[in-house]
Amino acid sequence: MNVLRIASCSLGVFKSFDGYRTPDFVEIQTQSADTGLLEDLPHLGLAIVGTRHPQKRSLELLARTLELLRGSGLIIISGFARGIDSSAHELALKNGLRTLAILGCGIDVEYPRENRQLRREILSAGGMILSPFEAGSPPLPRAFHHRNGMIAGFSKAVWVVEAAAVSGTLNTAAWAQKFNRDLYATSCFPEDPFFQGNQKLLSQQHPDRYPVASPFFGPQSLLPSWGFLSCPGGQKGFNLPKPKRSRLQALILVIQSELGTCHERILLEHDVKAGRSVPGHFTELEVEIREGRIRRNPDGTVECTP
Repeated sequence: MNVLRIASCSLGVFKSFDGYRTPDFVEIQTQSADTGLLEDLPHLGLAIVGTRHPQKRSLELLARTLELLRGSGLIIISGFARGIDSSAHELALKNGLRTLAILGCGIDVEYPRENRQLRREILSAGGMILSPFEAGSPPLPRAFHHRNGMIAGFSKAVWVVEAAAVSGTLNTAAWAQKFNRDLYATSCFPEDPFFQGNQKLLSQQHPDRYPVASPFFGPQSLLPSWGFLSCPGGQKGFNLPKPKRSRLQALILVIQSELGTCHERILLEHDVKAGRSVPGHFTELEVEIREGRIRRNPDGTVECTP
């Protein structure tokens, strides 16, 4: 397998982080030395996090959800830990979804040991193992805090599947709020002892202490983050081929990799410098928006839709 050491400043995803001590480098383990998966982050990244000791009902919800997300193009991101993390990676592979594991230790450290086979399966399927730490670094508590920030930052949305009252998962939720990522938490029965962390995120009683999450019931709950997940006719799963990117979609991805985001004004400037006329640019852009290939956001930015 290939281990690549990449300067963080060369990855556009880090430019969308705010108030985070970006590492000087990341080490990435892949099977083919292809890092193209990172070009689709954070825009297609769904972080799935939770307890190391999940309830059966949580695992069943996770399995149903990822089965229904089959073919959606989303990238499942988690922390490679026992419990919810490992299940998220395994179910992503089972349903043909790309997955990225972000470690809280060095890239060469086998932690947890029982995930040795899972690591091989992720790499064989074209996924990635990523670490912001030097080789040989042990899995210390402060390292997981740093890793949680990367999990949230690499994602567009974070789903807390199951979290206890005291849980490192709440740290990931806090990072999601800091980076202005969408945050979801599995809805639960009041006072359920296994979901006290979820209740803190959903209650809205202490927004000064805990991030506020939207309730998660299934893939339909993710529509505010990815409108294309609307599945007409109750179709089970997506199983759609990933469409070829248009010229403007490709240009948006280039700008996002350079700046972390793409404002409509910057897109126009790039096109004009390339010799496109202003009327021609706007005509092409409006067609792309109308046909759903590009989305225009209220803040003036534009982004691709799969």
